[in-house]
Amino acid sequence: MKIVRIGLATALLAASAAAAAQSATDARCLLLSNAFANGAKDDNAKKAAEIAGYFYLGRISEHATAAQLKPILERESKSLTDATAGPQMNACVKAIQDKVQLMQSMAPSSPQPAQSTTPPPPGR
Repeated sequence: MKIVRIGLATALLAASAAAAAQSATDARCLLLSNAFANGAKDDNAKKAAEIAGYFYLGRISEHATAAQLKPILERESKSLTDATAGPQMNACVKAIQDKVQLMQSMAPSSPQPAQSTTPPPPGR
């Protein structure tokens, strides 16, 4: 539970001038990503959590206030436990991966090298 509290404190500080998350899921993922970024022992896990934190921080509306964000983060932090934090963080990361795959699916496929339609010269 200590990791969740650290995440809550960090999220509140990072978003004090920001606005309310679009959903409870976004708020939960913001809390989790901050907690894992601060508490992860593995550098790759820490980096992934930091990236997720930026993603979910970017989902905060620019027009909402800290007064709107604080109760959402507090409510969501109460639903987090050490036992559920890992699976929920995995779900947050999967949501980001799904967005990346969506964007990649819309990218034009790389063009195939043009094949010459002229026949090779005879006798060589």
